[in-house]
Formats: sequence, structure tokens, C-alpha cells
Amino acid sequence: MIRSIEQSDHDQILDLNQNALDAVGSLDNEDLSLLVKKADQAIVVDTDGDVAGFVITLPQDADYDSSRFRWFADRYDEFVYLDRVIVSPDHRREGVGSKLYDELPEDVPVALEVYEHNDTSLKFHRSLGFRRVGELEHNGTVNVMMLRPAS
Repeated sequence: MIRSIEQSDHDQILDLNQNALDAVGSLDNEDLSLLVKKADQAIVVDTDGDVAGFVITLPQDADYDSSRFRWFADRYDEFVYLDRVIVSPDHRREGVGSKLYDELPEDVPVALEVYEHNDTSLKFHRSLGFRRVGELEHNGTVNVMMLRPAS
């Protein structure tokens, strides 16, 4: 079942996030609450009460202090920023990621960044129609900036 993130999901989401720091930035409960408040989309795939995965997107006019978000805002007039998407290791290869990406808008470009060393994610996003549109070095890590054009 796909549904909105609820307060009761926060512990599971934070656990998933903190166990994926090789691919996403760190979050604490306060950060997550603020992010969900600013989001235009904050959803989970719920499998019998277990958060199998989640996605959080932000509108282009969000008040969001992120160099990666600003990189897109400085270059594109219209986009949705995919801040993070994580699938639980217990639910990989079950179509959870595909379900989350199916929920992304198709009529607006979707922008995201992937760490340069994350070959699996880069390959996955290219297969979904995302293309490389630049790079940004942030805290010593090279972020590959990717965009999926509107359909």
C-alpha cells in the first residue's frame, strides 16, 4: 500500500536513512519532520505495517537550504526535487523502488543527485530516463546532477 508518511513512520524512516548514508545525507527526527512539512510528496510503501521504502520530493519554490537543491533552482524554471528515496534492504527486488518512482509527477521535470561512486543508482536512474546534466562537489563528494524531463 502506498500512503503518506505519518509520524509513526519516523523511527523506521530514520533507521532506513541512517543505514544508507553512503547514498543520502544524515537525518534526525527534527530534520525529517521539517522535510516532510516542506514536501509536496512524502510517501511510503507500507507492507503490513513495515516501511518497505519511502520517497520525499520538494517543489521548486521550497525554502530548502541545500546546495544541490539550489543548483537546480539556479538553472531550471520548473522542476520537482527528489530529495531522497530509499528502499529497505529487506524489500529490495520486490518492485518497491518502481512503485515509488511511479508516484513521481510525469508533467514536471524531476531533478535529483547521485553520488558519483554509486554506480548502481546511476544505472537505475538512467534506465528510468534520467540524464546527467552536471556535477556539483559538496563536502568533498562529487554529486552527479540528473534530470528526468517531463513526458
